[in-house]
Amino acid sequence: MINLHIVEGRLTKNPDYRVDEKNNQIFLNATIASARNYKNREGTYDSDFINISLKGREATNFSKLCMKGDLISITGRSQTDIILSENGQKQYYTKTHVMNWNLLSKAKTEREKLSPNTSPSSLFAGYDPNRDYTADIEQMNLPEEDRDIF
Repeated sequence: MINLHIVEGRLTKNPDYRVDEKNNQIFLNATIASARNYKNREGTYDSDFINISLKGREATNFSKLCMKGDLISITGRSQTDIILSENGQKQYYTKTHVMNWNLLSKAKTEREKLSPNTSPSSLFAGYDPNRDYTADIEQMNLPEEDRDIF
């Protein structure tokens, strides 16, 4: 039997990290919003909200690295739990137990949202995208030892 669940989406809120003192185990629960690949009748994309859970060291690492809005991908197995409510009704909860996960991109911070005009040129000191470098290239001289090659 195959029970494989692969999901890519964004975290809807910060992960719920908790330690069970009684059993000395670490648990983490989170929800991923994953957009469907087709439009509904209104012309918009619906999203599915997948509950995920992790245990142990993976839960600790996930809680340290992933926050609300981060794009992640997970591979896991789906499991449905049955809980009896106070009035005797069965309630079904389906979640994905994560086996592997990858942090694909971090969510934009508030500072990045406020200044979206950050250009790649800021990564290269002294580079001006509006300057014409043609004259500089034409005046370039090769070192003396390399002139004999050409």
